[in-house]
Amino acid sequence: MQTEGSLVTQPDRVPAIAPGTPMWKAVPPRLVGPYLDGQRSVLAGCVYRAQDVRFHSPAEAYLALSLGWEDSEFTPMMNELYLVCWLARAIDGYQPTTGSGAGEFYLEPIPIPVGAGMCRLGADGDQLVARYDGLAWHPAEP
Repeated sequence: MQTEGSLVTQPDRVPAIAPGTPMWKAVPPRLVGPYLDGQRSVLAGCVYRAQDVRFHSPAEAYLALSLGWEDSEFTPMMNELYLVCWLARAIDGYQPTTGSGAGEFYLEPIPIPVGAGMCRLGADGDQLVARYDGLAWHPAEP
């Protein structure tokens, strides 16, 4: 469907991500440690609005987030999957992708937002592992 402008016809646009929108990014297994010990302090690449994808296990997340690209470290047989979750900010630059993932956006590198969480998704459900305070990740309270 096309939207007509005064002089130019432009394709419909995906709505912008509003500040405060819950977002997710799957973390490759080899990067979980570097994130949690402070060696990695940015988020970038494919991210998702939490409202657009639903999953309850690593296998469902693998499908919902289209994690099976060529040379992917993710597999549908993983016992656990880690996700960074945060609330979108007005200054973050989210660009819709043409990938197969529903609600998939490309994010240019940004510092990890204060308050972001690292979550573990396993067969037993999900749990918050750590919370980011702007300087370091801290273990979640049991």
